[in-house]
Amino acid sequence: MLDSKDSKLGRHGHIQGFSLLELLLVVALIGILAAFAVPTYQSYLQKTRFMEVVQQSHGVRIAQSACLLQAGENLTACDTFAELAYPAPAASDNTKSLTLAASTGVITGTATAAGGGYTFVLTPSINSAGQLSYAYSGTCVAVGYCP
Repeated sequence: MLDSKDSKLGRHGHIQGFSLLELLLVVALIGILAAFAVPTYQSYLQKTRFMEVVQQSHGVRIAQSACLLQAGENLTACDTFAELAYPAPAASDNTKSLTLAASTGVITGTATAAGGGYTFVLTPSINSAGQLSYAYSGTCVAVGYCP
């Protein structure tokens, strides 16, 4: 006969499994969790890919800062990659382009579609005390991808 201690056995002595309703509930819960997790993960990946543009832009910013230490407060003396003695960053899977504007020294990085296609703009300025600062702007600000 059936042992009362074994609760997994059914009326006919067979091991009980999950009912169809229980399985459907589990599948529905997994579907609901996936509906929230997948878009969040895709957004995380896109932000991570965009950070490559930010990192390359900061490399140019550091080179520009070093150039301005030698050139004084003259932004036009440090507005090309040649003047910075810095190689122009090549396009990659995540970075579409990185440019340096002549006469203003504005650094503009643009991501590929994998990085959301957003732009990251660093605008240099020198205050009356001779201190260099950068203003961050671009389409990355609205989505919170800029630092």
